[in-house]
Amino acid sequence: MRHSSRGKLNLHYGSPQIAIGVTFAALALLLALVFAVIAVEAGSDVGAQRVHDLGYWLRKRWLALLLVIGVLVVGVSFFDLPFANGSDAGRIVVKVTGGQFFWSLSPDRVPAGSHVRFDVTSVDVNHGFGLYDPNGHLIGSVQAMPGYRNRLDLNLGEAGVYQVRCLELCGLNHSTMQSTFTVARR
Repeated sequence: MRHSSRGKLNLHYGSPQIAIGVTFAALALLLALVFAVIAVEAGSDVGAQRVHDLGYWLRKRWLALLLVIGVLVVGVSFFDLPFANGSDAGRIVVKVTGGQFFWSLSPDRVPAGSHVRFDVTSVDVNHGFGLYDPNGHLIGSVQAMPGYRNRLDLNLGEAGVYQVRCLELCGLNHSTMQSTFTVARR
């Protein structure tokens, strides 16, 4: 969501959200059509065996449709996840350490258009490393855990000040655990 200068709310939808919306609309229309056919047929005298056979026929097709949609959604989402893969070559590695109640980032500034790998850990308890773009949208998150190093790969194309927030309740001052990360114009 974005707020315009006049205070009105401008919603921004990407391709995945539009595809999901179209899929749900198509399924809703299909379901409405099935209910309409059932309503028309409800007035006629139909034998129990025919209802049984038709019910199982519909159930098998419905299960197959849901499985296909599930496999497609999971398969497509794997290509759009920000999880780390490959080596550090060609990436700027930002070492991130979380602690009660601070974030330490080194370096804390990268040029716009950079491929960045956040190497995240914690010195005390579990924290949730969340990175928000200059418009306030969450663009990536990963767990910060003591004794582990988790990686998050992101392409940071938009210049500005990014917010770092803790996404896991980590103590009494959890809400103050914030920092900034700068993406500078080239």
